[in-house]
Amino acid sequence: EMLKEAIIIALVMFVADLSDMAMGDPMLRRPLVISSVVGLLLGDLTQGVIIGASLEVIFLGVTQIGGALPSDTMTGAIFGTAFSILSGSGTEVALSLAVPISILAVFINQFCLFVRGLLLKKFNDYIEDDNQKGIIRLHMASTFGVPLVYGIIGFCGIYFGANAVQSLVNDIPEFLMDGLTVASGLLPALGLALLLNTLWDAKIAVFLLLGFVLIAYMDLPLIAIALIGVVIAVFTAVIEKERKSTVVVAQTNCSEEEDFFNE
Repeated sequence: EMLKEAIIIALVMFVADLSDMAMGDPMLRRPLVISSVVGLLLGDLTQGVIIGASLEVIFLGVTQIGGALPSDTMTGAIFGTAFSILSGSGTEVALSLAVPISILAVFINQFCLFVRGLLLKKFNDYIEDDNQKGIIRLHMASTFGVPLVYGIIGFCGIYFGANAVQSLVNDIPEFLMDGLTVASGLLPALGLALLLNTLWDAKIAVFLLLGFVLIAYMDLPLIAIALIGVVIAVFTAVIEKERKSTVVVAQTNCSEEEDFFNE
């Protein structure tokens, strides 16, 4: 019954993971993009964009540093969006599923990195033997093997798990669903808080206050506030560039005067 949808999600998982290693990382793995793609392919683009935007705010500050991956946002976004659309549930279910799935999926990522690490000795052997064909084969296997694993997981997850998730959603009591709805509203705020925790500077406090005033008292839409933020960012960048240019010119003039008197 879910064969078509499972194949679609498998292909999305495969291409999305491949894009990181073989396509220069075009940001296809980001929740806003990949959830929209899933929504489009499953016939509900609007829901995909809404879920993707919500997940993007939650995972905004999540970044992989070397082999350390806090959560696999791609896998969580794909499964959360797919389960939500296939079960006919709302954004709150997608967010509630995406976050734990993204954390569990880290183990898949670490396992794949571990297996790829085992291939290093084979790579070195091929290099010592000047076996170029062997190096190419191993490189292709390493490049396409990990996306293939993700594709298989995507297929199995939807084919065997979609009906179970739908039954679970149907059996959730109303009071618990209300709690999930409240939690889904708090998670984006938590994502922004985590991002601010790494970027916070007392100099930007006034802009945070400005954003609060614009949305709480002036009731401006998010697009308008985002555009205001772009204007402020561009203006600040231009002023900073002019200030640095002025400092450089002043230093140059000072150096020329010193050289003149030294002569």
